[in-house]
Amino acid sequence: MPSKETKYPELAMPHTVERSSVRVWSNGVALDADIYRPKDLGEDQRAPAVVLSHGWGGSKLTGERYAAKFAAAGMVSLCFTYSGWSSSGSSVLLAGDLPELDEKNEGVAKVRVVREVVDPIEWLQNYRSAVDYIEGEPNVDPNRIGAWGTSFGGGIAVHNAANDDRIKVLAVQVASLAPVLKGPLAVHARQRAIDIARGHIAPVPQGIDAFPGLAGTPNLARFLQYNAIDEVRKLKVPTLMLDAGSEELFEIKENSGRAHEILKSEGSAPVQYKVIAGIDHYGIYFDGFDVGSDAALEWFTKYL
Repeated sequence: MPSKETKYPELAMPHTVERSSVRVWSNGVALDADIYRPKDLGEDQRAPAVVLSHGWGGSKLTGERYAAKFAAAGMVSLCFTYSGWSSSGSSVLLAGDLPELDEKNEGVAKVRVVREVVDPIEWLQNYRSAVDYIEGEPNVDPNRIGAWGTSFGGGIAVHNAANDDRIKVLAVQVASLAPVLKGPLAVHARQRAIDIARGHIAPVPQGIDAFPGLAGTPNLARFLQYNAIDEVRKLKVPTLMLDAGSEELFEIKENSGRAHEILKSEGSAPVQYKVIAGIDHYGIYFDGFDVGSDAALEWFTKYL
């Protein structure tokens, strides 16, 4: 969950990798995305692919150094920005009544654009759409698609890997998996859902319920439908989880630590859990980058 002030180190693009901008369509919204490709891929060559998920307040640039590193090792990689964030498009809401429509169901309406709202249900669909996109990319082997995610996006990657059999390998770092709604906050979220359904507040609330230090605001009513840790038992693919030894945003034992225990007990696929000492949550992108990215690359190389 990057803070408003987080600025990631700049990418030094490997000379063997090319990047191109693309649009991924999801729920009628154009998501801003970049594809990283090895330059030496032959026309008929099939390569593995990785879809990367940023976290709360991030963008496609959060994972660019990881994507470039994977591409330099022969993997086609896709980074995208979730709906309503950075340069991605947004869903829109009618600001009034339905306008008069012609025979083509077209009319003029006043709309409200949804920006910087964290909606985990929409994010799940956005991620699945990104997998749809990469599956159709030339040179991609549809039987070798991996998922990578960081922070809140790590939970999104876990959920999708557990429910999309196209994903064959999973690697996440500093992943937020446990429900954020507990105690009074859960009660408050249920009231938000009631108020939305009854028209007492905007159908997609914006600018309310902010979490201190984090960009944007959550749609708490939608968080009632999302629990990544409950999906872990469905995982049947090799799974790597990395945590920060000085994690300050959540208790790692309740998140990837708990997921590791579940997967070890299930024994259905290889699992590895590593805590990187001496770094905090954001340190995974700085002092912990080499360790984390090397571990993910090794995992994808071995199993993808």
